[in-house]
Amino acid sequence: MLVDTGDGVVTQLLRAGAALAELENVALTHLHWDHVLGYPAFVWGSWCAGRSRLRVVGPHGTADMHRRLVEDFYRDQAEWAIDLGFRREGWDATEVTDVEAGWSMELDGCVVEAGRVEHPPMRSLGYRFTFGGRSVVISGDTAHCADLVELARDADVLVVDACAATPAPDVAPARRAIIERLHEFHASPQECIDMAATANVGRVVLTHHLPEARPEVATGDYAGEVIVGNDLDVIIV
Repeated sequence: MLVDTGDGVVTQLLRAGAALAELENVALTHLHWDHVLGYPAFVWGSWCAGRSRLRVVGPHGTADMHRRLVEDFYRDQAEWAIDLGFRREGWDATEVTDVEAGWSMELDGCVVEAGRVEHPPMRSLGYRFTFGGRSVVISGDTAHCADLVELARDADVLVVDACAATPAPDVAPARRAIIERLHEFHASPQECIDMAATANVGRVVLTHHLPEARPEVATGDYAGEVIVGNDLDVIIV
């Protein structure tokens, strides 16, 4: 399952060696631009690679986004491609569903659960994936959030938004003001460690880094592993 479809997602999937035709499930955490700009490209790219169906879930507004960005704008072009010989089912067998916190499904033995996270003003979800007795939680964007702590309780890995890092001293004042304001919508690296400790998470992966900052944390009583995530990292659970 692919979680979020930011700008460049198809390029990064190919760099990671992913088989686009086999990516039939997408979970969107929220609809901010940096998490969905690559959505139409993914729909097209995976279809052209041979995907035969697509199932998408996300918060309120996801189905409407699909209609606006894909169906309304590209349906005539898809029909033209189908006339050329592309498989109709790969385009038409698409199910897009708005879900709420508490939603769950089983996918080939993996239980997928959605939980609320705090990222105002957007409706935002985190997801927990449990398979073979192991669990991974992906927060999407979130501020410090008790709901995320509960979603991540006793998980093996928590991949969490740590965007609200303290800006470097030499950052321009206008940029500094923007970065500091982000703390209203994103967790700081230290808050991520604190949430992981409270949730008894085995490993925490810090993501969503700004170019001006790298996470600095004090692990304190947290006994788990802290990983500063980078593009194309592979983490074995």
